Amino acid sequence: MRGLLYKDWSVLAGQYRKNILLLLVVYLGMAYLFDMPFMLYALVFMLGIYTQSAVSFDEKSHWDMYAHTLPVSPAAIIGSKYLLGLLAIAGGFLIGLAAFLFFPDIARGTMGMEEALVGMLAATALALLYFSLSLPLSYQLGSERARTAVMVLILLLAVLATASTVLLSSEQLQDIQRFFGFRGPAEIWDSAQEQTLVMDVEYGSVYQWARNLHFWWLIVGGTAGSALLYAGSWLVSIAIYKHKQF
Repeated sequence: MRGLLYKDWSVLAGQYRKNILLLLVVYLGMAYLFDMPFMLYALVFMLGIYTQSAVSFDEKSHWDMYAHTLPVSPAAIIGSKYLLGLLAIAGGFLIGLAAFLFFPDIARGTMGMEEALVGMLAATALALLYFSLSLPLSYQLGSERARTAVMVLILLLAVLATASTVLLSSEQLQDIQRFFGFRGPAEIWDSAQEQTLVMDVEYGSVYQWARNLHFWWLIVGGTAGSALLYAGSWLVSIAIYKHKQF
């Protein structure tokens, strides 16, 4: 496994060393200079995307034909790609979270580290979800067609998620929002009556959401669920790889 991982890393480093360094400079620079924190979240996904390139390089060089002559199992061959992806995502997470420590909004107090943590965890969950779909499809369909297939699947998932909310009544949606901390009581100044009223409103900041323990259940549970899906995707990719003809 170590040798396979080193092979993939050497290929990517040789091809994309300058690209990765430029990516870090541009994304960090835009985040700091233009007050765009979402660029730090995007680092998680963008660094992980290079794992897909490792599969593409294997296809173009027909490396898998040679791999079948080596004393390594399909689980190890596939596992090196999944481990590489996991390391890339973890690297993006740590770099982004460290960058937030010096982010201007954090220093000014207009943004809290809990908001940064939520954003980084959400980005991690999305990246794991994306690669859980793209890697098995890459081995089944090839890297190029897999990208299109993944985009179609993500679009379908988004449509299903939107359709599920339509089936719920407004009261049910509000109950769900309250449970996860997206809605709750707030003090509103009524200028007509010249008094403060307590009203049920939809919260608009992570700081308000984070005060509800159920919100953290959602974030941590979503990240853990994506990690389990990633592990299951590895098993699916192994099954595909064993039956694939090279």
